Amino acid sequence: MKKYILSSLTITFLLLSITACSQGKQISGSSNYITKNIKVGSFDQIKSMSSSDIVYTQKQGAPTVQIYGPDNIVELMETSVSGRTLTIKFKKNTSISNSGKLEIKVSSPSLKHLSIYGSGNTTFTNGIKSHDELQMSIYGSGNISGNSFSCTKLAARIYGSGNVNLKRISTSDTQVNISGSGNVLLDGKSTEAEYHIAGSGDINATELKVENVNARISGSGSIRCYATENLTGGVSGSGNVAYKGNPQINFSKRGLQKL
Repeated sequence: MKKYILSSLTITFLLLSITACSQGKQISGSSNYITKNIKVGSFDQIKSMSSSDIVYTQKQGAPTVQIYGPDNIVELMETSVSGRTLTIKFKKNTSISNSGKLEIKVSSPSLKHLSIYGSGNTTFTNGIKSHDELQMSIYGSGNISGNSFSCTKLAARIYGSGNVNLKRISTSDTQVNISGSGNVLLDGKSTEAEYHIAGSGDINATELKVENVNARISGSGSIRCYATENLTGGVSGSGNVAYKGNPQINFSKRGLQKL
């Protein structure tokens, strides 16, 4: 019996040791900051899975990736391109307690999809000019912001708690979906727009002038919009929709008000 107890304790100790090793020790950024240039292949999608901030610039020529941060943190970053998607993440089994300032400057001729799974923020320095659709998805707590977006369709989806702030939009179709607790702020113009909240977030699009708007809430959030021709939709949760303009209304009376 005594041998059995000792064996059980030994096994437990070994399992705990293996778990600790697999998780890796906590790493804090040093005071020595460096800049590292990474050579990457062509991409038009970005997937960020770290806490680093991303500064994106659309420009012609070969794509570029430049990492700035503490030397011991920069060396733990991994960037790879697969299927035209640039993935940014920390190396496996890395545990960061304090990364310090960690910024990644990225450029490419075009961008079709940005996905944020971590807590870092993404800023567009000169917006996006494209004849394609532009999609933005937040699964974590990161934020997306920028000015001047010209594309055929703009889609923003928040599944986490991050925020989206986009200005000077020019597009035929705008789609915003919030199933988390994030907020979206938009301005510019769009022919069509669909706003849907299934969580507790807010959409403020009173400065995005749209001909036809469909606004739907099945959560506790709120939508502020601007419709010039038609406003359709409904509220099935505890949220509310407020609108500017003088559109034709095909909307359940519950939760609707004019600004």
